[in-house]
Amino acid sequence: MQVKNNLLYNNDGTQVEFLQTPNISSGTKDIRFIVLHYDGASNETSAVNWLTDPRSKVSCDLHIAKSAKVVQMARFNQITWHVGASAWKGLTGLNKYAIGIEQQNENAQSDWTETQLLKCIEVCRALVAAYPSITEILAHSEVATPVGRKDDPGPKFPMDRVRREVFGMVVKSTTSDLNLRSGPGTNFAVLKVLPRGTSVNVLSVSGSWTNVEALGVKGWVSNQYLK
Repeated sequence: MQVKNNLLYNNDGTQVEFLQTPNISSGTKDIRFIVLHYDGASNETSAVNWLTDPRSKVSCDLHIAKSAKVVQMARFNQITWHVGASAWKGLTGLNKYAIGIEQQNENAQSDWTETQLLKCIEVCRALVAAYPSITEILAHSEVATPVGRKDDPGPKFPMDRVRREVFGMVVKSTTSDLNLRSGPGTNFAVLKVLPRGTSVNVLSVSGSWTNVEALGVKGWVSNQYLK
C-alpha cells in the first residue's frame, strides 16, 4: 500500500474506499503519531456508518474490518475526532497530531484475526513511509485522559509486534552501566541496571530517550549511552 496526496492506495494502484466524514476540525494535522482503537462493533459497517454521521460527533482516518477491508474517512492531513481528551509527552489534544485507525472488534477481551493484524501492519508501514514524522504507534488507552478512561485496543492486541514489524527491530548495546527507567526521563523509577555491553532491542525513540527491551524488561534509557 502507499499514500499519495494524503489518500491511501492498494498495491494494485486502486484507491481504498473513501467516505468523507463531516466530523473534522479546521486546520491541518501536525502528523506525529498513529493511534490504534477498536470500534466495539460486531460487523464491519456499523462503525463506519457512525463515524461518518454528523450526529455522532466522532470520526477517524481509517477503519480496518476483520476481513481486512480498509475504509478511509478523511485525508490524513485533516483533523479527525478519535482520541478525545488526551496527552502524550507534553502534547495535549492528540487529534491534532495523530492519525487514528479504528479496527473492528467488540471489546478489549476479543481476539484479533491474523488477516486484520497483517492489514494493520501494512497500513501503518505505508503511513510511516509517507510521513517520516511518525515516531510512535500508540494505543488509545495509553494517551486518553484521565488515565483509565479508555481500554482500546486492549490487552489481546499485539502492540509490541505491530511496532516491531512497522519500524523494524534495531539492536544496540549499552556503552556503560545504564539505568533502565519506567519512562523517558530521570524522574522515572529505575527498573533495572543494564551492565555495559548489554544488547537492547529498540522499540521507539522520543527525543533524547529510547524505549527498549532488554533482559526481559521493557523501559527507557538515555540515547547517549547506546551505540
